[in-house]
Amino acid sequence: MSNTIKIDAIKIEYNDGFFFLASMNAEELFAVSAVTRAEENPEEGYQRTLGKGRANKIAKYLDEGNLIPGALILSSKEQEPNYNGRSRKLELTKEKGSLLVIDGQHRLYGAHKSEVDVQLPVCIFFGLDKATEVQYFLDVNGYQMGVPKTLRLELEKFTATENSEEYVLKELFDELDGNIASPLAGKMSRTKSVTGKLSHVAFQNAVKPLLNKAPFNAFTLEQKKKVLVSFLSALENIVIDIFGDNKKVSNSAFFQAMMLGFLDICHVAKSNFGGYKKSHFESALEPISAINWDVHTGTNKSAIKELSSEVVSTVSRKIAINDDMF
Repeated sequence: MSNTIKIDAIKIEYNDGFFFLASMNAEELFAVSAVTRAEENPEEGYQRTLGKGRANKIAKYLDEGNLIPGALILSSKEQEPNYNGRSRKLELTKEKGSLLVIDGQHRLYGAHKSEVDVQLPVCIFFGLDKATEVQYFLDVNGYQMGVPKTLRLELEKFTATENSEEYVLKELFDELDGNIASPLAGKMSRTKSVTGKLSHVAFQNAVKPLLNKAPFNAFTLEQKKKVLVSFLSALENIVIDIFGDNKKVSNSAFFQAMMLGFLDICHVAKSNFGGYKKSHFESALEPISAINWDVHTGTNKSAIKELSSEVVSTVSRKIAINDDMF
């Protein structure tokens, strides 16, 4: 049995250095690679602890037929490569630990756990000392930026299937942001958090829980759009009466608090005033003018829930008054 692995590779030269770009079978790579972790080897290690949950997600992603295009960065323990420039064949030692993983341990472990035969793109360096390996690790991981959640939610529009939750939320977000009749038109931020604007994250936190609850779940998509615009338009009028402007409507905490009580407010609007038009919601919301708003200044989950509870309690008292009249 051969004690070497031969792979197709391209030699890339830059300045005074070089590396090889290649593709390796995940199982073959897993058998010869090693990861040096800081907590296991304080003197020599620099890698992070393996997050098995993250690796398992990668395995599932691969099992579903997806690809991982990003190259793993590897360091060969050999100082000089055994490379044939004519055939473009790179020969590697078939020995555990002959390749050190500088970046990509989760992708490698995930591919190893996957049930499919995976080919992984790799970038292989030779002759690196420990300091250079660590510097590459810091450069690759230190300057990477995670995709902001609000941008990730915006990009889901390219992958959402019709009628899925993601699709409905995208349609509702677009309606509130783009319909000039909406108080939130131009006041929603699609890709990042912006002061004074409602982000995707706050919007989804507020609206997603409504999708599977009555009466909202019984509405068609177009009805959902109309009801939300009617509700927010009525809320805007009430807010202007109370505060003198409409800034509260696009405030993240305020929006989430009002949407937390939205279903109860819908019940009052329908039961007491006949439906879900702007005028019905205005009648239902009118009592909140009496709330002592000065005590509701927090923005955390507890503060949002407290404000929502008082709004619902105040609006619901209207039911009792009207019920007594019949």
